[in-house]
Amino acid sequence: MDFDLKGRVAIVTGGNRGIGRAVANALAAEGTELAIAARDMRLLERVACDLRAKHGVRVLPISYDSRDRAQVDRMVAQTAEEFGRIDILVNNGAPAGGGGTRMEELTDEYLMEGNLDPKVMGYFRCLRAVVPYMREQGFGRIVNVAGVAARQAFAIPGSMRNAAVTAMGKAASFDLGSDGITVTTVHPGSVYDEDVVGGWGRATSLDMANVVTFLSSPRAACLTGEAIAVASGHSG
Repeated sequence: MDFDLKGRVAIVTGGNRGIGRAVANALAAEGTELAIAARDMRLLERVACDLRAKHGVRVLPISYDSRDRAQVDRMVAQTAEEFGRIDILVNNGAPAGGGGTRMEELTDEYLMEGNLDPKVMGYFRCLRAVVPYMREQGFGRIVNVAGVAARQAFAIPGSMRNAAVTAMGKAASFDLGSDGITVTTVHPGSVYDEDVVGGWGRATSLDMANVVTFLSSPRAACLTGEAIAVASGHSG
């Protein structure tokens, strides 16, 4: 199927490894031009070189920290300046969630600095920054990568942050739908790739990338406000 993504412009946060890298590769294979954003610039540059060589598309690596609004805004503005538009945002850049269910051991700092700020607020900062560009052109696709912990609620940090991301996507979909912008959430289980070995809910980064690529395309115009599990049935 032709996903009608050739010439579109996407930002993929966390695009230098794991799910983000697989999504960037899948979008580039469809002819999408890319900004890949994360903190590790050396790895970003290596991935960008690989994507250019394999797919012949423009790829802009940008170092940023999702916890810093100024850095997020600068990353988005740099993308728009380089490519002239922003069609797709894949929110994926966040540290791995921690475990721990003993209430008395969960400090404010651990919940905020390690979980809620970089993921929930980090995703929101990126969403807020791309919306003006998408509203102006009357088209946009925002895909948030959360996690099945949102459905299973077995550990406070992961469940809190992924449930919050899901709710944020649902709420944003109501506000943005009339402007041709869809917002969806994808819940991976344990993903088997170069970064994660072992676990349950067997899926691969390629499985995630295939779903995200469809949701990023004009073909998914009727899907918004939805949360889709890619976890081989282990979704609660």
